[in-house]
Amino acid sequence: MNYTPFVLACLFLVGCNSLKQEVDPRGLGSEPEKIVVACFISPQDTVLAARIGRSSTILGPDNRAVPDIPNAIVTMSDGTRSVVLKKTIDEVLGYTYYRAKPEQLPVIVGKTYTLTISVPNGQTVTASCTVPGPVAPDDVLVDSTVTTNFGLTRTEYYARLRWLDPAGEVNFYRVAGQNEYIYKTQIRSTPNGPVRDSLIRGQDSWVFNNGSTTTDLGRDGQELISSRGRLAMVYNFRNGEQPSRPKGKLTAYLLNVDENYYHYYDEVERQSKVRNNPFAEPVLIQTNIRGGLGCFGAYNESTLVTELK
Repeated sequence: MNYTPFVLACLFLVGCNSLKQEVDPRGLGSEPEKIVVACFISPQDTVLAARIGRSSTILGPDNRAVPDIPNAIVTMSDGTRSVVLKKTIDEVLGYTYYRAKPEQLPVIVGKTYTLTISVPNGQTVTASCTVPGPVAPDDVLVDSTVTTNFGLTRTEYYARLRWLDPAGEVNFYRVAGQNEYIYKTQIRSTPNGPVRDSLIRGQDSWVFNNGSTTTDLGRDGQELISSRGRLAMVYNFRNGEQPSRPKGKLTAYLLNVDENYYHYYDEVERQSKVRNNPFAEPVLIQTNIRGGLGCFGAYNESTLVTELK
């Protein structure tokens, strides 16, 4: 009889047990709750908005959502003018956020803005960011790949954005996009009526498996090409739906972002890829909120619209 697999299994279990460490609970949860901030500004904004919440301690309630703070005082300033963002409740999702009209404090390229949040218990946090200039995209490159999953072969479509990086300055970028598609489905006008084919038009966002952020590090002033974003389309066969292909309007967004925005989104994307892997190295998400957590960042958005035939 071959005992090798049994011996190896025992050694593995012993090895895992040797990694176990006892932790004194008194050393956990001593960190107080912190204010968590999410606020991003742009010259293209139709609203100035910030969401304010509280962090959860290690030994606190098992609540993955960040609890909203409904009674904060949120002020944004450009050094000369300032505006107080008013509490608002989202009618659809029900969460609390703070907003103001951009006319009250225009977001201008090159200016530095400061966000200050105070809450009734005396906590105050601040953060600053500087608005970058626009960078125009030159072209959208569309290609396709044939894949086979679970015995089904299908064609997936991808897009990349190409642009010229401005020379002599450090730039950080994020790429996003949306596209229309048409698919055929079967509908029944009445419970017992005949089934007929119908064409449905949909629209959704691109998915970036390799991340949507990049920099011009080591490529200053050169032509840059983003990673591939998978175009939206219908893949399932429920209700007689047939595989679709992108067709119609394709909208690509090139965001020239500040360093705060870049690090935040880059690290959030990387963390989302490893969160279910117990052996993956954890990703530390940086914060520029002094005294708190989160991000106050700025970006400048340029758009390129094309038509897919």
